[in-house]
Amino acid sequence: MYLPTPEDFTPWLGRSVRLATVPAPVEITLLRIDRKPHLLNEFREPFILIFESPESVLLLDETYAMDCGRNGPHDIFISQLQPKPGHPRLYQAVFG
Repeated sequence: MYLPTPEDFTPWLGRSVRLATVPAPVEITLLRIDRKPHLLNEFREPFILIFESPESVLLLDETYAMDCGRNGPHDIFISQLQPKPGHPRLYQAVFG
């Protein structure tokens, strides 16, 4: 099984990625990749992907088939960060 790394997503920084949603796919933008310290007992470098969508796009905390990164599409669990009225929505995907 292939485990994604931060480098797999680097080409998508600032670009839209497509999520398989019902009734139609939606696009969100990869804003940044936050790298976390790599501990000795971890099998890969931990990282977090931060995505943005228009305020009108509301996604549930769920696993979505995401068309981005090498060897994709990837099934990625995203969760919404604290929303702020009048601002784009932010989502994160955490890889440990």
